[in-house]
Amino acid sequence: METSSSTYKKQTLGLASLIFFVVAAASPLTGLVGAMPIAILEGNGAGISGIYIISGLILLIFSVGFIAMSRYIKNAGAFYSYISAGMGIKMGVTGLALAILSYVSIQIAIAAIFGLFTQIFFQEYLGFNLPWWVYTVLMLGVVCWLGIAKIEIGSRVLGILMLLEVGIAVLIAAIVVVKQGSVGALDLKPFTPSVVFNGNVGMALVFTVAAFIGFEATAIYAEECRDPERNVPVATVIAALIIMGFFAFCSWGMIQAYGSDHVQKVVADNPELFVFNIAESALGSWSVILINILLITSLFAATQSFHNNISRYFYVMARDGIFLPKLAKLHPTKDTPYISSICQTIFMISLTVILALLGQDPLIDIFTWGSAITTMSILLLEILVSISVILYFRRRSELNISHWKARYAPFLAAILMSVVLYLVTMNLDILSGIKTKVIYLVPILVFGSAIAGYLYAVILIRFFPSGMSKLNRVVEEA
Repeated sequence: METSSSTYKKQTLGLASLIFFVVAAASPLTGLVGAMPIAILEGNGAGISGIYIISGLILLIFSVGFIAMSRYIKNAGAFYSYISAGMGIKMGVTGLALAILSYVSIQIAIAAIFGLFTQIFFQEYLGFNLPWWVYTVLMLGVVCWLGIAKIEIGSRVLGILMLLEVGIAVLIAAIVVVKQGSVGALDLKPFTPSVVFNGNVGMALVFTVAAFIGFEATAIYAEECRDPERNVPVATVIAALIIMGFFAFCSWGMIQAYGSDHVQKVVADNPELFVFNIAESALGSWSVILINILLITSLFAATQSFHNNISRYFYVMARDGIFLPKLAKLHPTKDTPYISSICQTIFMISLTVILALLGQDPLIDIFTWGSAITTMSILLLEILVSISVILYFRRRSELNISHWKARYAPFLAAILMSVVLYLVTMNLDILSGIKTKVIYLVPILVFGSAIAGYLYAVILIRFFPSGMSKLNRVVEEA
């Protein structure tokens, strides 16, 4: 297992790189332009700003146990490793199946709408048109190259793109706030209980929790970052706070343009143009073009981040003997899981072409289904991780971890995540935009994948006992 070709040798990632990977995966501008107006319309109206804070607090409660465990589990398998350490190998492989399903689903979803928005942009502003899937395939090739080239190169690209997209959104919101503040008192109703808990709070919670998907990915880079005992916990908390602060401030700032009492009606008239209209009013028509460009780069950055996540999951699967051993081979000079990157890129390109040939719409079909699958899978994973934290520290009382970190916070997180998972399941038609009952195949797929992962582990135990012994050693070493 510990060979030069299958073990990370360099600790190249710093704190900033970890944060960039996580925030880029959240695709802040995409969430603001696409999901936030729908959350206002279908959820609790102007109270959405307060719900972003509540969602951030839920994720921070989850991170208490997650961070406590990260000090003892230093493995690129992240969720898989945590669940294995707490609940055993069979449940660990179950978590692995869910993690791969979630990241593959969100990557193909984001890659598809990247192709769509790029197609629209080139057609509208440059006058030529190619099918959406051509742009997606080209982008996936660039993502693969960056994923192999060097992890720190990818982090710099993501960092620049993330700063640009966050910067333009914060600037627009700040201008609206300053303008409104100069003519009268600012509207603080979006943070008051009477407004926050008005309307469909459950629906609002579904959309806002989904905005944090990927924030836990810091642990995936535990083997590649400098000082993981410090940087993984700090990056996790900072990333969650950045995402929470970004959405809470930007949504509140944009609500100022119309006021708490009128914003839901304004959004209902044209939710797709809500943010663009505010941007044009605040900065001028040039900002609309800039936001379109940054929306495309935001989707590119998110695809890059999820590509890195998937590559490392496949790498860990291969290294631990669960999947094809060749996927564990690292690049001789770049020290990245290049075969894993190439294989998943081939799979993603093939899937893109197949979906295009089947006539699937990148937004209505691919993005909506992918987003729904990912949201459910990640919530179920976070519930399993929270339970694993409790079981892990219960068996290791000698570690002397506080009850808050080892028991109470993970238990509370598991309860809160279960509530959100229930709300997601009950509101899948609104979350996905698919108004037919066929969308409820998603829970069958998600829970079916979890069961399939468990059965796969049972088969490994039954027919490959030596491989399972190796897995047990891996967990103990982690």
